[in-house]
Amino acid sequence: MADKKQDIIEKVKLLYHEFGIRSVTMDDVVREIGISKKTLYQHFSDKSELVGAVMDDLFEQRKIEMEHALAKKQNAIEKMLTNYSLQLRMIKEHKPTLIYDLKKYYPETYQKVTIRKRKFIYDSVLQNLRRGKTEGLYRAEINEEIIARLNLMRIEAIMSTGIFTSDEIMTSGFFREVFTYHIYGIVNTKGRNYLEQNIDKLK
Repeated sequence: MADKKQDIIEKVKLLYHEFGIRSVTMDDVVREIGISKKTLYQHFSDKSELVGAVMDDLFEQRKIEMEHALAKKQNAIEKMLTNYSLQLRMIKEHKPTLIYDLKKYYPETYQKVTIRKRKFIYDSVLQNLRRGKTEGLYRAEINEEIIARLNLMRIEAIMSTGIFTSDEIMTSGFFREVFTYHIYGIVNTKGRNYLEQNIDKLK
């Protein structure tokens, strides 16, 4: 039963990514993934519940990917690079139509997703900043809480303001500028030396 529910979520996730949430009805789900209405409604009482389940699954998937990547034995600078790489990929995969539909037609789910996403990104960056201080790579006087929130604000602005096009965001030059803009503002002399000695390896 649980496997069937997860299978439905995975297939509906693809439909939402391709067509948006609003345009995909429960009848479309039944037809596109080849199940009966009875089966669909055994697992989800209505579209709102289905949308919530799909968004929960998306969040958990990305959380697991990030936790796995950050579990590697790396110093704070290397972990920050890994973190930024994952954040950039999320930005590249950002679907404006999906988020627009979620925000307009399912505001409670949108709010829940936003709060969870912000907390996870903030916590991961905060942890990295504290680690960098402990390792003697980041400046001891930085206010890690403010820096973590500024980082979160920058990520959301990149995705929502339209100042940068999708093509610009997907370039390696864009990523390098965003990363170095952040990292050079927080490293101390030791961290800067490490960064400059290993910059090619960190690309």
